[in-house]
Amino acid sequence: MRSIINWITGKWNSTPQMFIEEDILKIIFKINEDKLTICKKDILEKLDYPQDSIEKAIATLLFYNEISEDKEYFEIEEKGKKRAIKLIRKHRIYEKYLAEKTGFSKSNWHHKAEKKEHLLTDEQVDNMEKELGFPKFDPHGDPIPTKDGVLPKLKGKTLNLVTSSTVVKIIHMEDEPHEIYKSLIRKEIHMGSIMKVQKQSNGTIDYYTEGKHLKLSKKEAKNLQVVIIEQLDDIPMGVIRLTALKSNEKAIITGLSSECRGINRRRLLDLGFVKGTKISIGMVSPMQDPKAFLIRETLIALRKEQTDMILIKKLDHDTK
Repeated sequence: MRSIINWITGKWNSTPQMFIEEDILKIIFKINEDKLTICKKDILEKLDYPQDSIEKAIATLLFYNEISEDKEYFEIEEKGKKRAIKLIRKHRIYEKYLAEKTGFSKSNWHHKAEKKEHLLTDEQVDNMEKELGFPKFDPHGDPIPTKDGVLPKLKGKTLNLVTSSTVVKIIHMEDEPHEIYKSLIRKEIHMGSIMKVQKQSNGTIDYYTEGKHLKLSKKEAKNLQVVIIEQLDDIPMGVIRLTALKSNEKAIITGLSSECRGINRRRLLDLGFVKGTKISIGMVSPMQDPKAFLIRETLIALRKEQTDMILIKKLDHDTK
């Protein structure tokens, strides 16, 4: 316990061995779930810990039969699987808590949860789950393991496996590797967005979503889990983000994105950004951000991360 307290307060330079063991278990579990193999070299590349600390943790896990080794490849055993799923549950519930109860940017949720997951007690996790209303998914769309250790399977397929001219809905954004996740955020990919795959060629995917055309690499597309939309009636025509509204245009709010949660959602609703309300741009700052929007005869300034969460339909928009 003393080493954990010192690690939290910064008085201890090394990471507690228990944390390293848990990180190794989580990595092996996820790799095994994907029906892939993993060896010591792979673990050393994935974790930013001293090699001797990782090797010591692996030896401990082998000794206590939490993992096994066959021809240098590791497999997670039932005992280790339970421990890994418990850690994943802590991580995903805490990410959900950050999304719903704090103002942290979504680009920071994963990093903060990676640190916090090792420190949370079972009681703290259960209390957060209750406060959140027993959510089934984290903010990225990953299923949250149950208290008794059941991890539901993720539905749908990865976007890179979808054929051209198919309409899909994003149900999950993988947050690892973090560089790819940040790239998806920069390209303004959102959970719940409807997109049409235009064509696939030369390692890229052209797609149309919310009034714009963009390109994704195969690696980026592999990090997006989607479901195919069969009924055209399920496709919202002409719906875009408020960010895309121009100074000479008027629109009507169709709702808030499912990504807009907690205090941010309540604030926007309290300010009058509700379905059916007319909106236009009243003033633009020299740097283009923030912008002031005229809504119900009141000017309200919003930054881009807020306008990205507001769905609109232009009043003069020709549906495609």
